[in-house]
Amino acid sequence: MTVLRKLIGEKVRFIRKQQGLTQEELAEKAQLMYQYIGAVERGTRNISIDSLEKIIAALGVDYNQFINFDEFGLPGIREDEVDKQYILTIHNEALRNRSLEEIKAVHRITAEILNSFR
Repeated sequence: MTVLRKLIGEKVRFIRKQQGLTQEELAEKAQLMYQYIGAVERGTRNISIDSLEKIIAALGVDYNQFINFDEFGLPGIREDEVDKQYILTIHNEALRNRSLEEIKAVHRITAEILNSFR
């Protein structure tokens, strides 16, 4: 499973639940199968751009809001989905819009933590 596919799926699930929609209701609004929505949310389906556009429209959000992954915080990481690249991507997204000073502070703290493991 790719990192981006997982992030997109989590974003779809987050917004859908925030709006109080079921997978079936979202699927109906997007004119897609509810099984497809479930697979997208789990990150097991390679979503097409056309289907993503339908889902975003059905959720009633603009493209910029949808693509901004750090606005919904760090998603929970289930133990069976832990992947080094996935975790690094999440951290990168969390830091992307931070100031240089904040990023340097996080780096210093991280370096201290890693030094304590030696």
